[in-house]
Amino acid sequence: MDVGPGLPSPPDAPTPERVLAGLDTALFRQLVYLPETGSTNDVVRAEARAGAPEGLVVIADRQTAGRGRRGRAWDSPAGLGLWFSVLLRPTVPPRQAPLLALMAAAAVRDAVAATAGVPVLVKWPNDVVSQDGRKLSGILVEMEADGDFIRHCVVGIGVNVNQALEDFPPEVRETATSVGLLAGGPVARVPLLQAILAGLEARYRRVLADGFGAVLDEVRRHSATLGRDVQVVETGGQAWDGRAVAILDDGALLVEPAGGGEARRVYAADVSIRETNAPTREANASIRPPGGGRATSR
Repeated sequence: MDVGPGLPSPPDAPTPERVLAGLDTALFRQLVYLPETGSTNDVVRAEARAGAPEGLVVIADRQTAGRGRRGRAWDSPAGLGLWFSVLLRPTVPPRQAPLLALMAAAAVRDAVAATAGVPVLVKWPNDVVSQDGRKLSGILVEMEADGDFIRHCVVGIGVNVNQALEDFPPEVRETATSVGLLAGGPVARVPLLQAILAGLEARYRRVLADGFGAVLDEVRRHSATLGRDVQVVETGGQAWDGRAVAILDDGALLVEPAGGGEARRVYAADVSIRETNAPTREANASIRPPGGGRATSR
């Protein structure tokens, strides 16, 4: 792998030597640090196609073409965040691959709480947000499969760590935040990354052994979405309002339409929280799809 020019790394840069020195994982032992790249997901995807083993982690200090869901740009400035992607080759059906985003979000949420003392929440389907709903992390899962066999999944994770408000692009300053802003001071990037990777491996091994049940229960307990009034924007642009009442066992968000009628399963849509209420305890219950079945498409 071409790691680019030999630029000096910042004092707290998450280089392999620094991260591996305190990293308690067996899976994530092959780390690559790039001072700058277009997208870590693109780098890992190319390595996956070339036969790289599961567990590869590519970290960038800066991304020039970072992206989120639906190709949206993700601002990834140097020295202020964690921008990295991991290579997984899970033995789960392709229809379950999107659940890896919730798995990664749960790991990020737990690591932020443990290392920075900041209570944050998981926003369905792939974000970590502050208690008041401002985004501090996003996850992008990209999969390649042959029929019912997953060739590989690239899990891209971006965490805003030490941005001040003025570091964010003007268009997102009202909706974004960083771990440092929430903690009231700078947060060391290396320990946070170590905690994320350790938590990600623990949850991934649990998924491979027992399925996604425990991860989904964790997401439900720390959900920013359940019990809230939401607006759903479908992939075709149709928008409708409702209340998020459950995360089903196949990962779908169950939403009761505001105008009444049967609750609808949401698999692939933009869901924004309408600031009209607070979460209810009842919405955190585990609810299975009718008949106990699982959806087969997203």
